[in-house]
Amino acid sequence: MSYGLAQRRLHPTGRAKGRRPMGFTLIELLVVVAIVALLVCMLLPSLVTVRLLGKRTACQASLRAIGCAVGVYQRDFGDYVPICWQNLGSHFKNPWKSWRASLLPYVPSYAAFNCAAATDTGQMGEVFHSAAEITSHDLTDTANAGSYGVMYQYSLPSYMTPNYSGIMARGHPAWSLAFSTLPRVAWRDPANSVYVADACLAKGSVTYPSEGYKGYGTSAIVPPSAQGYFDVGVTRRFADRHLGTNCLFVGGQVVSYATESLDHMTTGADDCVWDTK
Repeated sequence: MSYGLAQRRLHPTGRAKGRRPMGFTLIELLVVVAIVALLVCMLLPSLVTVRLLGKRTACQASLRAIGCAVGVYQRDFGDYVPICWQNLGSHFKNPWKSWRASLLPYVPSYAAFNCAAATDTGQMGEVFHSAAEITSHDLTDTANAGSYGVMYQYSLPSYMTPNYSGIMARGHPAWSLAFSTLPRVAWRDPANSVYVADACLAKGSVTYPSEGYKGYGTSAIVPPSAQGYFDVGVTRRFADRHLGTNCLFVGGQVVSYATESLDHMTTGADDCVWDTK
């Protein structure tokens, strides 16, 4: 008998007697699988939260790019910012460009108008795929497209600006080109007033996170104080896509709010961030 065989006896199966078979038993595998599944269940909510917070940060970067564009626009156009958001239809042709088309030459890319958490259907909806989608469809289709909306509100009563027919009238996003950013002209406190924010075209009751309407987006936000904001009909709301709503103020700062907090701000209250009065 050779030296190697003399040092050990072979089991009838060919394995060295007294040694454990290689690999895991079925029970051990099941225990490992159960532990992994438990860890996944525990970590998944955290991973989803981290993912949404990452999208919120990317969204804030886009809004800051828009804010920088607004700053340059103001220098070029005497302290005005674009607020026009739609074409009023065949009867009233608004000559002004929408706020997005006006700012497009000032942003690094058309992608600045897309929230990172917006739903991309492959067609023009919440997400734009080219600058042409913003300009060639300007005013008509883009009123119901995009993931950011301009704050839809009248200016202060004393502010007059040319409307869609060229007549001087009180400033309004549907009828006018721009609002002055000087204090107490169009806005009472421009630096602390929301200019553009996460928005969606919605139908039905308010939900958190927000549920968009048929893949459409919106170019404007109706103040929650407006009739119909909480109704089941189609309306334009603050969007809760990434654990809150990012808001770009006229002053250029970007702030994230709990969407429910924005939805329940009261016009005229000190903490209201869209009131012009």
